[in-house]
Amino acid sequence: MPKIPYDIYESDQEIVVVVPLWWVKPETLNVYLEKNILKIEWIRQKPSLKENLVPQKEDCYWWDFSAEIHLPLTVYFDKIQPHLTKENILIVTVPKYSLPKKMKLDIQYE
Repeated sequence: MPKIPYDIYESDQEIVVVVPLWWVKPETLNVYLEKNILKIEWIRQKPSLKENLVPQKEDCYWWDFSAEIHLPLTVYFDKIQPHLTKENILIVTVPKYSLPKKMKLDIQYE
């Protein structure tokens, strides 16, 4: 499967993945986790055309696509939210939990 570009944005609270999915039908889109890897797969289907048409130029990609994004272990895997916009842009929000920069621990004495 060919790889396509995607964007990743990050803040202290979350990671956001943005994947443009031009000409992709929502029913061909799959988003899932495998360990700490966010996997996105979809199919861009070529439209049905008349059989007598002879290609003069073909720049469009018509096959299965995928993206694999390695996520850090400091995220809430069970709260990942994929959302497909009406413009066919997949936005996946991955909430992060924050580790304390410094934390005083109480010492227990016998």
